[in-house]
Amino acid sequence: MPPQTQSKPKTTLTSFLRRAPGPPSSELTSDPFVPLPPSSTPFRGSPAPPPRVLAVEIPLSTLRPIAFRVFTKKHNLTLKSDALTLLCQFVGRKCGADWRDSGAGEKLLDEVARRWKRTEVAGKILVDGGEALKTVLKGMDVPAAADRPGLSRSNSSLLETGAEIPSSMLMGGGAEPDVEMAEEERDEIEDGVDPAEFFKVVDAFDQPKIVYSAVKKMFERGQKPSLFPPPAAKTTLFRSRYHTLHSRLLRNESFLAPTYSKSTASAPTSNYKLTPISALLGRAGKNFLLFGMLGHSPSGTLSLYDPTGDITLDMTVAQPVPDTNANWFCPGMFVILDGVYEEDGRFTVYTALSPPPERREISADIYGHVDFLGTGITLDMSSANHGGQQGRIMRKLEAALTHVQWVAAGELALDVPRTFQALRQLFTHYADDPPMLFILSGNFSSIPIAPGDANSIRGYKETFDTLATLLADFPGICTHSTLLFVPGDNDPWASHFSGGSATAFPRKSVPEVFLNRVKRVAKNVRCSSNPCRLGYFTSEIVVCRDDVVSRLQRSAIRFSKPPVEDMEMEGDNAAGPTQTPTPAATAVGTEDITLARKLVKTLLDQGQLSPFPVSKRPVLWDFAPHTLSLYPLPTALFLVDPSTQPFTVTYEGCHVMNPGRCVLRHTARWIEYAPARGKGVVIEEGF
Repeated sequence: MPPQTQSKPKTTLTSFLRRAPGPPSSELTSDPFVPLPPSSTPFRGSPAPPPRVLAVEIPLSTLRPIAFRVFTKKHNLTLKSDALTLLCQFVGRKCGADWRDSGAGEKLLDEVARRWKRTEVAGKILVDGGEALKTVLKGMDVPAAADRPGLSRSNSSLLETGAEIPSSMLMGGGAEPDVEMAEEERDEIEDGVDPAEFFKVVDAFDQPKIVYSAVKKMFERGQKPSLFPPPAAKTTLFRSRYHTLHSRLLRNESFLAPTYSKSTASAPTSNYKLTPISALLGRAGKNFLLFGMLGHSPSGTLSLYDPTGDITLDMTVAQPVPDTNANWFCPGMFVILDGVYEEDGRFTVYTALSPPPERREISADIYGHVDFLGTGITLDMSSANHGGQQGRIMRKLEAALTHVQWVAAGELALDVPRTFQALRQLFTHYADDPPMLFILSGNFSSIPIAPGDANSIRGYKETFDTLATLLADFPGICTHSTLLFVPGDNDPWASHFSGGSATAFPRKSVPEVFLNRVKRVAKNVRCSSNPCRLGYFTSEIVVCRDDVVSRLQRSAIRFSKPPVEDMEMEGDNAAGPTQTPTPAATAVGTEDITLARKLVKTLLDQGQLSPFPVSKRPVLWDFAPHTLSLYPLPTALFLVDPSTQPFTVTYEGCHVMNPGRCVLRHTARWIEYAPARGKGVVIEEGF
């Protein structure tokens, strides 16, 4: 038997594997169908071209296990024999004799699989040796000088000519964002690139429905969502969340079998196994690890649900891992429970753990071909390991535009006079150097708009007219900045039916009829849904306005305090999967730092903006699976919650910011976010 290559190591929760980039493209190739340049002698002072690769013949039996691991295990594709034959010839021609020892063959197969999933329909998982695969392979044979995809987002393009773009970005090099650039090159990019061309607001009701298929083990485009879906959509909502989190959980190193590790030395001695609830029958007195959703049974007892059944929980001695200040546990959330199945059918819980998240870079290794926002930017473009030349250039452009700033302010009750004093202070701060974007979040009224009350509706419009009068004093902001309005629960028209209570998520934007005068004053005014998503180059930013902390505190499960002797040994004997690091707070008050970390960890672990049952937080059944999802993790999250103090917290690579309430006595507070660095800072100024 020929020796097999070692399988790719699985990533941990606290670090991810950065794969080395593939060999740079060159005009010299071993492809007999590509003509050689007229002269292969380099000019004086120019670097010598790389040596030609000597093609070799690879047996089918040698490449088959590697191709199976890459295409089937990683990308859920099925290879036919004629496709495998074609790949043997292609890998042997492109990589040469050291295709296996250097790892170049596996990287090349991975890139072929990614290009196949980009060019073909999502449902086509059978790879044959027909014209489709030949087209993909021919596209990879094109030299780098000719393979320069446009830098377009939707219908926008950077510049028709590359005269104003630095030449170092167009010659296939493409430095990564963490590479320092010369000051002259940075200035050249700032002068020649308009960041507004690469910025797009994605409304929740326009976002494509990308759902996870448990059968195909991949994300695919679903049917167009409806406001009046069939009753089955309610169960599909929670079933989709379960399968997404379950697949993410099985990729965690704590749940991987030792055979999937890179080497025997790094292989874990044991791995955790999840047991379905239906498999507990007849196995009383044994310890199990369960994964499912917390909920209340019709009799009112706390139970755990998964697709195979449900079981009553006994939380008398249960303790959260790592501690009670790490995250909340509420009905509607998915948890990992460690305990014993009793003879009377109950499950005695010893420890409770939230499912660990997955970094955006790791998700790009698996679902990098998917365009979750429908903007033409796939997930792998945000990863330094993938994305090709277009992704490298866009990441470099994003990192070079250090002057771009976003500003977010929350709870702007325009019917309160002090709010306009705070807004004047905010606009004065940026009058000389206007930021690219202002995110202005509701509630824009301190009281809900009553249905059929003409006076309240007229007064609501007059408050925006007053805002237009204020904006007229700042012509620079009106000309160069984009004003994005995100509604709250008191804003029309949802407040007509809810009276200011929690409305169905996602909710429609503020009717543009109220902002007619604002649009006449400001050049760029956008009204978007709550929540909404922002696409900026390769980054994805989520904006959500919700009083989530108060809802978590009301619904949280209370655990009994552990004995003193158990608390002293908890660090050594705590059972459970590998834990993620504590979220790092970069700018937050000391008294609220624990609350901020607890909030961020709870939401990102659940991968959901609203991890509650529909009785606690109503949602639109057909829109919630994709619009409220936080998987894959976004680049940044603006979580506007006026009930908590402003903070900025980074957790597993996702930067979460809360501007809080804009007006606090005689102080104006907001968040200033720099997309080039992916960091935000809380700013407070008195007025």
